[in-house]
Amino acid sequence: MKPEKPELLAPAGGMEAFVAAVENGADAVYLGARAFSARRYASNFSEEELEEAIDYAHLRGVKVYVTVNTLLKEKEVENALKLLSWLRQIGTDAIIIQDLGLISLARKYLPDLPLHASTQMTLHNSEGVEFAKKLGIERVVLSRECSLEEIEQMRKKTGTEIEVFIHGALCISYSGQCLLSSLIGGRSGNRGFCAQPCRKKYRLYCEGKLIKTTGSYLLSPKDLNTTSGLGALIGAGIESFKIEGRMKRPEYVAGVVRIYRRLIDRYIENPAEYYVSEEEQETLTQLFNRGFTQGYFFENPRWELISRENPHNRGVPAGTVIGYDRRSSRIRVKLSKPLRLGDGIMVENAETRPEDKGKIISSMYTGKGQVYSAGAGDTVEIPFDSRAPSGSTVYRTHDKKLMDSLKKESESGSLRPKIPVFIMAIIAPGRPIRLEVKDRDSNAVAIESEYLVEKAKKQPTSKSQIEKQLSKLGNTIFEAAELHVTVDGDIFVPMGQLNELRTKAIEQLENLRIFRWKRKPLDTQQFFESEEKESREKAGQETEKTILESLPIRPMLSVSVYSLEGLEGALAGGADRIYFGEGLFRRPETSGKKESPAKRPEAVFENAVAEAQKAGKKIYFITPKLVKDSRMESVEKIFSIVRGLGADGVLVSNLGTLGLAKAGKIPFIVDSPLNIFNSHTFALLLQEGAQMAVISPELTLEELKSVASHGPAECIVYGRLELIESEHCLTGGLLGNNKGQCSAPCRSGKFKLVDEKNYEFPLLMDYECRMHLLNSRSLCMLEYVPEILESGVSSLRIETLGMENPDEIRKVTRAYRKAIDIYLESGKKGKDNCEKLGKGFTTGHYFRGVQ
Repeated sequence: MKPEKPELLAPAGGMEAFVAAVENGADAVYLGARAFSARRYASNFSEEELEEAIDYAHLRGVKVYVTVNTLLKEKEVENALKLLSWLRQIGTDAIIIQDLGLISLARKYLPDLPLHASTQMTLHNSEGVEFAKKLGIERVVLSRECSLEEIEQMRKKTGTEIEVFIHGALCISYSGQCLLSSLIGGRSGNRGFCAQPCRKKYRLYCEGKLIKTTGSYLLSPKDLNTTSGLGALIGAGIESFKIEGRMKRPEYVAGVVRIYRRLIDRYIENPAEYYVSEEEQETLTQLFNRGFTQGYFFENPRWELISRENPHNRGVPAGTVIGYDRRSSRIRVKLSKPLRLGDGIMVENAETRPEDKGKIISSMYTGKGQVYSAGAGDTVEIPFDSRAPSGSTVYRTHDKKLMDSLKKESESGSLRPKIPVFIMAIIAPGRPIRLEVKDRDSNAVAIESEYLVEKAKKQPTSKSQIEKQLSKLGNTIFEAAELHVTVDGDIFVPMGQLNELRTKAIEQLENLRIFRWKRKPLDTQQFFESEEKESREKAGQETEKTILESLPIRPMLSVSVYSLEGLEGALAGGADRIYFGEGLFRRPETSGKKESPAKRPEAVFENAVAEAQKAGKKIYFITPKLVKDSRMESVEKIFSIVRGLGADGVLVSNLGTLGLAKAGKIPFIVDSPLNIFNSHTFALLLQEGAQMAVISPELTLEELKSVASHGPAECIVYGRLELIESEHCLTGGLLGNNKGQCSAPCRSGKFKLVDEKNYEFPLLMDYECRMHLLNSRSLCMLEYVPEILESGVSSLRIETLGMENPDEIRKVTRAYRKAIDIYLESGKKGKDNCEKLGKGFTTGHYFRGVQ
């Protein structure tokens, strides 16, 4: 029995790449509109181009998924829903989506529009997938950090369609959980504007001492390539194989799609004889690579994940530098592969910046003079502005012959197999010609000619002549697979009549293949009138409630702490609510304390609850941001402890733990990793049972107001925000031995990364060996407490991640307690500001916002 063939899903950043994907064998293509796409730097598609692309694909039996997978600000939601309504109308097969609020609106007003959960939703456990399914998600694009075993388990437990990336660029952070580009430069990855600071240089320090590393690109992953393991992925029953690359050129899309089409078909045809040829692997390498990895499918790649020496395309080795002529500014190269004019090269160890190491060959010389091309074994001289030491490898990063060939073939329209059609004709004297054309997708056209068939006076038109004429489908996408012509007696039919009838039938069949996917237009204005009415009614109820009760809401001060000592400091400083995360992170042994075991001891929780209750304060236990299926048991244990000790609830950060808390009737607060950007997302989470939600730190004060007015909201006002949570442990990859179990070098001291501008980013490691990168500066909004309170939030939060000194925690908490109390009592701003707490603070996005 042959395995099920997975869908091959290709990227397209523009129309040329889209055609290349379709013509080279994609079953489906994903692309972005010019608004609300997570690849905003791609050219993307105008509305006219979107409809043209969808029609082009549907005519050829290919599906189109449109990405509307960014987080939406309040003012953008209406336009995003209008876009979805229009995409539905023109026949989009599915929307790839991230924003929970937009999901809830789409399910309410566009119930027949299929939704696929973007990898930006960070779905990585069965409970999260099940939660998304209940929201109306039909397919889930899982986090790229999931193993094949985990994927199979999620698919089996949930019955949900699964899509995974099989080739292309990887992110160092879990998608949807990266704030690095956002907080460094205001370009949010959650909004499609990632500037890729992970591809920059960093230095690693431990306890202030520089650690020498091979290469400086410590956060730049290699590219994914699953060709060798493709059979196992097919055997797992994964529904869709996705190629990354909406920012790549059309020739890249053409080449990668063509090879994976061939490999999938090869495996399906004969699994036992599956192979990947050297030519196929070299073509993938030539098209683009930063080095290749199989990612996390089969094992944790650890030290082999990162391309530390070069964050750019390295192409294929093409030769070795054997000298440099200063007078002519030429490098002398002994070739191992052919080079031609127009090829691109990159020279290892060239004395220049990495981005300037590459060049396009415009001239090349041998002993015979200037040449157009040279082969393996030849020695050539190539003009090059920078000196490169002898022995340096020369890489061919652009193969002009290959790219020209891919472009020409993709534009020819001859690559994709023709669609077989069944043609039947009935021809009898004195009657119209009846022609029926059917395709394999149950589309059928039946038409009759205006012309009445004549009885032959001399030479009758033969059946074979008619069959030959009807089978001439020319440059259409069809081919006549079967032909049945019934002729009654001797008849005469002009060939022009047959041609005209055949052309009309084929045009109608084409239109049928396209228009069967179109949907009836909806009046989008009714959506928003309905939403505004609900909003006004709710506002009226809240106003009436406030007038009746006349009880002002006193904002709370929450403090997240990670030790008993931190808890004591927060309580002493005047915290109203504690988020307790003892045991989530490893402590260096140099701190003078023994490392806590991976499973947090119940005695610590007992003491924490007792301390909080003694002070008359609330306490919630922090659950991990990321929890695989194999670790859900530890979360359930936390829930059990909450019940047993009478704690107030838990803080949840992913849809899986949220769903588990809801099912277990554990009170919960939703944390900021769930990316609450607008009131619709906020409302959905409150409807699901959240007591309160922590609003995204990417919103400005003004944007915060538009969300916080809709319910109990909390915002972070102090602390180092987490920029990255990564499955890759940088210290273990660099310093742990590479022969099995990691030696846990993170216990040897405090680590930090330092960028090229000398900003220092602390590193923390957790008990699942994940790496957490903190911002170089702490957020501090002390002097803006009145403005924060006036935004309508119910709670202000101090985040102490990376802070170990309980006196510091007490000092910060007391400062905010004082600022809140002064404003509540007098309506005035306190005199203290952030300088009282230290130096080097940031106000985050409260005033600048993100793109």
